[in-house]
Amino acid sequence: MSDFFNMNLLSRLRFTFISLLILSHLACSNDTDSEQTTTLRHTQIGWSAYNSGNFTQALLSFERALKVDPEFADAHNGVGWSNLSLSLSLQFSQESFQNAVKIDPTNADAWVGLANVLYLRNKNQTDFESAIRAIDNALQGDEQYLYRHDYFSKANLFALKAACYYYLRDNDKAKNEINNTLSLDDKNSTAIALQSLIRD
Repeated sequence: MSDFFNMNLLSRLRFTFISLLILSHLACSNDTDSEQTTTLRHTQIGWSAYNSGNFTQALLSFERALKVDPEFADAHNGVGWSNLSLSLSLQFSQESFQNAVKIDPTNADAWVGLANVLYLRNKNQTDFESAIRAIDNALQGDEQYLYRHDYFSKANLFALKAACYYYLRDNDKAKNEINNTLSLDDKNSTAIALQSLIRD
């Protein structure tokens, strides 16, 4: 009888242990799903605030998303654009964009942000060269991230490349990018201004 009792007890303990393992796994799985949902929600709120011009609220929302998931590339991207739009430190913007493309090299919008930071920083000619490479990476990246804000077509990207080439004093490549820009948008003010500067 005691052997039967011990076997029955052992069987119940195994069942209880396995049940607890399954429940703990399910609980962890739900936590992960909940964290992903929270991260996405904060990021969506951030982009909504950003697109309505509320860059401070956008920055707060993106930072909340990163507190939940520090590896969420588009939240890093949002922090970069928010800092840039608030005229905060270019270094912080650059770090945010670099974090985004390190986590997700296909995030075309983060590459465009990085190109803008490098162009604005213009410490030396390598900034312009790096900005051109960043634009090229953006054009090869995931298009779902492009044209959500601040720039609305490839024409804007070609115009930024043209400006970089202009400051690198490579007028032939600048003219080529101006032509690319104007073929897509014949009223692009950046391309028209650069065209005028090169003619003079």
